[in-house]
Amino acid sequence: KKMINIFYKTIHNKYYRFFRFIFFLRYLIGIFFIAIVLFLTIPNFFNYEKRAKIIQNYLAENYNYEIKKYEKIEFQPLPIPKLELKNAEVNLKLPSITLKVQKLKLYPNILSIYNYENFQLNKVQFENNKVSLDVSDLKFLIKNFYNQKNKLSLDNLDIEINDKNKPIVKLEKIAFSNFGYNKNLFEGHIFGKKFKSKISNTFHSINLKIINSGINAEIDFD
Repeated sequence: KKMINIFYKTIHNKYYRFFRFIFFLRYLIGIFFIAIVLFLTIPNFFNYEKRAKIIQNYLAENYNYEIKKYEKIEFQPLPIPKLELKNAEVNLKLPSITLKVQKLKLYPNILSIYNYENFQLNKVQFENNKVSLDVSDLKFLIKNFYNQKNKLSLDNLDIEINDKNKPIVKLEKIAFSNFGYNKNLFEGHIFGKKFKSKISNTFHSINLKIINSGINAEIDFD
């Protein structure tokens, strides 16, 4: 028994500081986790309708997008904090082209979640979108996305192209991003086939490659 007590005291004296640090670290991690949960949970209770004008003005000034209307605006904390405008109509100026957007996702700067006096966005994402336009406006639509200086991505965009109100062709499930690995690459479906396209720097033409079809076309906008 005496040997056991000596052994216990030796272990206790030698590793006491280590175990104390481990227990302290456990509580520190717990406090940090609770702080993160609160930081991401509290914004769910904000009234974003009061902040909507600030968001709309930011999009108009920095993206040149006009939010004509939307159903509601919500805060989504996970996986990345974002604001989500449901069933919005977004006007792209010069010329006036209106996108119907099921989900317009806005990814604010982490500090902008609480500080709307200095509101800033890291990225804007259009998800599940539709637009009907004249063939002469297609060039301007692509140019609008291509020239956007701020981070922008499109997911599942359907474009109905008309000539004097008569439908010509429909481009479906278009994806585009002006940053990252697939920067400035348009992908989608036409005639039920997947395509990839590359825009000329002068916006005079678009190269349209339909996958597994042997079709590689050059479309002249002029």
